[in-house]
Amino acid sequence: MAQKSVKRLWAKLHKIFNTARGTSLGWTIKAITPILRGWRNYYRLDDRKQYWEEMDQRIRHHLRKLIWIAWKKPKTRERNLVKLGIDPERAWKSSVNGRGAWWNSGQSHMNQAIKNDRFVRLGLYSLRFMEIR
Repeated sequence: MAQKSVKRLWAKLHKIFNTARGTSLGWTIKAITPILRGWRNYYRLDDRKQYWEEMDQRIRHHLRKLIWIAWKKPKTRERNLVKLGIDPERAWKSSVNGRGAWWNSGQSHMNQAIKNDRFVRLGLYSLRFMEIR
């Protein structure tokens, strides 16, 4: 797969991710789904499972970042993490750690709170499985 093609894909996705602040997660997923579906269908003969899984992980990382940004304040972050099943003390430490949205969206507290199933329910297209899971 050509590196230029991958860069073009990520440029399109980044444009959507950057304009998605303040919108719903469902809207963002609906906006990126046609791009992902078209791109994956174009490269449907490529069967490198690990490559497609890494792409899926990176997309979910971006979506978790948008959720972290939407929560805005530490108190809101703490409350939502507790609501999603994180221990209250751990939720508090995570919400006030002073790290940025990208760092937090890749950590275990966000991965445990916002599981991949949530994205599947919202209709996120999987590049690895070439279908809506």
